[in-house]
Amino acid sequence: MSNTVKLEPKTGSWPYLEFDDRGRAKIANTRIRISMLIQEKQAHGWSPEEIYFQHPELSLAQVYAVFSYYYTHQSEVDREIAQSEEEILRLKGELKAMGAGYDAAEFRKMLQEKVKEDVSAIAH
Repeated sequence: MSNTVKLEPKTGSWPYLEFDDRGRAKIANTRIRISMLIQEKQAHGWSPEEIYFQHPELSLAQVYAVFSYYYTHQSEVDREIAQSEEEILRLKGELKAMGAGYDAAEFRKMLQEKVKEDVSAIAH
């Protein structure tokens, strides 16, 4: 069971934005959440213009609405991002516990060990 806090849908309106049933802001008539684009900005250092270039399905006005909303509601969006990251880590842990999930470095190490074993078996 997740311990995420449901964000309350906002009253009023924000140009180009709407809220999903969990209270998360997203671009109207899309499945693109504000937090997703903000994570792209944080991960890659992208400007609004670069995000627009990377998402040709969006208008520049929509992208600027995302940034306007974010800087007005930064603590809420940052909390949503943190909750998403916690959920991802929890799910990864569950997959690893079932023997189904590995991060790239672990997987690479396992493959290298397997190759060494196979080479050793062939050599003997």
